[in-house]
Amino acid sequence: MKRGSDGCGPDASHPSLCFHREVLTCLQWSVIRRDFLEKLRFTPLLRFAEPNKLWRHSNEALGKWILSQVARDTSNGMTSNDIIASTSSSCITPSLSCAMSSFFPSDDALSRGTYDEQLIRDLSMKCTTPSNQETIKCITQLVKEFNLAERCKRATSEVQRQMANVTLSSVCVPVIRTIAANDEKNRTAVQRRIQGAIATIDVVWSRNIPRDARSGCPQVSIPLAAYKKLDMSYRQFGGKSDEEKYPRLSYEKCFTLRAATLALRYECCLATGSLQLCADLRLKQHLHANGYRVIDLCASPINAYMGEPKEGSYLVGESRAEEKSSSEVNDSFIGCENTPNHFCSAFPDTDCYFGSLGSVLKFDVVQAYNTPQINPDKRPLLLTLDVPYDEDLCERIFLKLVSDMKRVETELATMEGSVNTDLVVADYVLVLPLWWEVPLEIKKRLFSCPNGSGEEASATGNIEGKEDEEEVLKRVIRERSALLKEGHVLPYEWPVKLAAAAGEKWPCFDGVFVGGSYEYFCTITNKRLSGVTATEVIGLEQPRSVRGGNSLPSLRTSLDSFYGRQVTAAGR
Repeated sequence: MKRGSDGCGPDASHPSLCFHREVLTCLQWSVIRRDFLEKLRFTPLLRFAEPNKLWRHSNEALGKWILSQVARDTSNGMTSNDIIASTSSSCITPSLSCAMSSFFPSDDALSRGTYDEQLIRDLSMKCTTPSNQETIKCITQLVKEFNLAERCKRATSEVQRQMANVTLSSVCVPVIRTIAANDEKNRTAVQRRIQGAIATIDVVWSRNIPRDARSGCPQVSIPLAAYKKLDMSYRQFGGKSDEEKYPRLSYEKCFTLRAATLALRYECCLATGSLQLCADLRLKQHLHANGYRVIDLCASPINAYMGEPKEGSYLVGESRAEEKSSSEVNDSFIGCENTPNHFCSAFPDTDCYFGSLGSVLKFDVVQAYNTPQINPDKRPLLLTLDVPYDEDLCERIFLKLVSDMKRVETELATMEGSVNTDLVVADYVLVLPLWWEVPLEIKKRLFSCPNGSGEEASATGNIEGKEDEEEVLKRVIRERSALLKEGHVLPYEWPVKLAAAAGEKWPCFDGVFVGGSYEYFCTITNKRLSGVTATEVIGLEQPRSVRGGNSLPSLRTSLDSFYGRQVTAAGR
């Protein structure tokens, strides 16, 4: 087996070993998920509203549990510069590779206790009586007795035990096949949800492994356009270092192993579909064209923004339908992304080869702005937070944002009157489900699709009739925020703290989209989705109080030109 660069052990970052380890991880996690599902099904007091979907709901809840633990794992002290250095040369050492996060939380993190509150909430919300205290107590006891921390420790130990005996001649290998866009006959029910051609990933075991030791790993499918996007990113960010470090492996072999490892992580292990949603790509292209370097802070290599600058506008009604039908011919948005770009994600161990800078919770704005590999021409940063559907992560992400905003305010105060124009400039666009009432000091705008359907459409009613826009907004926000008071309730502080940190200077846009008026793009199905949920889009523009600030892009102006109406910065 290839030794590490320090000569003291196996090369943990070898593409073949990474893939084999991920297969073993998937198998161990599959056992945990199966046992957890059985517990849910056979607990007498629990009644689920959609029992036929319990498998999917349980998997998604457990995937979010993993993300909560990974977010709290401070054992990985890697910065974005460490990750950049590791993939821009052949210097990924075993110690550096191990320092990156993996799917299972580290023993150090698990020994400090797990955060189970989000899991309890997610499960309670799927019950017929989500707010019933007996239901919540039952779920809490079930989670405690199941002891995910101990099961993850045992799973990690088992993976390590099996990896200790692995050689490069006994590893699993991925087999990639494609299914044509018009081939419906050879698609499974899940694959029929994917628009366009598909890349499937199967695991083939080595003949050196005894038959009784081979386990079946589920097939994974992603849009072929997403697979090609990964190829583009890998050529830019990870391919060169792998080529230098593993000269005996062809580019195609290295890429296939890295891409298959990533696909298993997100589509087999994590299995949380909402993580592959992304916000309006037209807006990101528009901001890109207006002079920003756009970086997604909550993304994956599959859904991270990698588009080209292109001015655009918010589309409604017939214009939206015409644009949608024309893009479907060209594999929708993914097939048009042709500009490799950095982003933040939860799993740098698999994602760094495709441009990940690591966790958003460890993202250093100043460092990113001043790092040539990330921002070579020192453009102002436009940092997007397409927030996952997870109250726990929202709390942690936005409190981190509050801290970053306060740092900027401090720097601005010390530079008052200075001719120095070297201040780091970073503006933010937040896209989040309309669950919270964020009391920003700017008037909210209501967007409603004329032909919308469903809950949000009925909630808006006739805006130009009996109620004015302000009354409709108050009612919609009140009704939607009531969701947070159902089920196992989690405390959160970020809406008030964010509004206080933003004050009057930062907010430049606050739009509320209901009735199918906001359209997400799901990269894992390669489809646009409208009516997913009521959505709030917030623009936060860093105050331009230093000399030379007038030459910088204006987020307020960019958002006004995209959404088509001047925003009045009046109090609510």
